Amino acid sequence: MDAVTLKGRKAGFEIQLADAASLAEIQTQLQELLTKLAQDTPDEGNVEFVLETGQRLLTAEQAESVKAVFADFDRFTVSAVHAAVDTPAAMREAFLSRLVHLNGDIIRSGQTVTVDGDVLFTGNLHQGGTLAASGSVFMLGQAQGGLIIAGSHGDQAAIIAGDIHHAGQIRIADTIEIIEKKNQYSADTLSLINDLHILDHGSVTQLAKLRPRLFRKLEDM
Repeated sequence: MDAVTLKGRKAGFEIQLADAASLAEIQTQLQELLTKLAQDTPDEGNVEFVLETGQRLLTAEQAESVKAVFADFDRFTVSAVHAAVDTPAAMREAFLSRLVHLNGDIIRSGQTVTVDGDVLFTGNLHQGGTLAASGSVFMLGQAQGGLIIAGSHGDQAAIIAGDIHHAGQIRIADTIEIIEKKNQYSADTLSLINDLHILDHGSVTQLAKLRPRLFRKLEDM
């Protein structure tokens, strides 16, 4: 079994590392491959390689040990290391982003509650408190002042659905609106960033049209 396999790319080369091969086998065969390639292409100039590790997720130390083989070859460099699997942290983030979390906290002045993904809020948000979700916020609770944030990591597709009539401010991604004391917002209010990148308002009955992906996600729950 070959521990390393060379593939051509539009820019540079790809080296596939066999999932079942040991790290020592990979380093040995990689040294042999690069030596032969250096001898066969003495006039090719600098060459970049992408390392594809397949279903193997290399640790930072393992990746550096593989890259170290290239140090013997001045013309060869590693531009990237790709795997067909995510890191545990990335998988956790992706999993959490698909959840709708239920939160019934009482958020008082000076307190901030942060949620990864969407949140169905049934608690009480007081003046000076902050509710922040990386996804969308569905307000079934009470907002007596306070700040409601959807898309806290910059997601402009996030929405705030529900009664923001008594909220102090709302924010979606980087766009903020101060809620005036006299307003027409109700439990059916849908707040979102429109196609002109402006914070806009409509009715939750428009969710399927304005945010079809989010609507399908809620239907599947």
